[in-house]
Amino acid sequence: MVLDDQELRELIRINFEYSYLHDDWVFPLEDALEGLTAEQAAWRPPSEEAMGIWDIVLHLATWNRNIIERIETGENAHPTGGAWPARPEELGEREWDGAKAELWDSIAALKGLIESGAMEKIKESPYGFADLLCRFTHMAYHSGQIVKIRECQGW
Repeated sequence: MVLDDQELRELIRINFEYSYLHDDWVFPLEDALEGLTAEQAAWRPPSEEAMGIWDIVLHLATWNRNIIERIETGENAHPTGGAWPARPEELGEREWDGAKAELWDSIAALKGLIESGAMEKIKESPYGFADLLCRFTHMAYHSGQIVKIRECQGW
């Protein structure tokens, strides 16, 4: 079976939505973040290498934007701020709202790429189609981490 570009685009869109939106497959990311305070989001497990929810949100936003850059340029670009961007110095509600907005903006940008980006770039870039699908798994994985952190902390 050969898919035309529109059919392929639709399958990619569905796969993307299942990575963060539909509770048939994952706990929806929006629900996972709902009601979290800045203090809760800033909490980290007692290990120097462990990351908390705030870290995960920034990490997801960075890698969502990174796949867009990789597809558009065809280059193995790495995020400028690193895989795990630094949190802001102030960890208040305004900054937490900004981190969440950055995540939702990155999801919207990724959705825009899926809905109207050049299919040739998605299909032909060495960092296109397969890497894009991996990012969906990445987002679902980290959404699950957020849910488990909340469960363990009783939030």
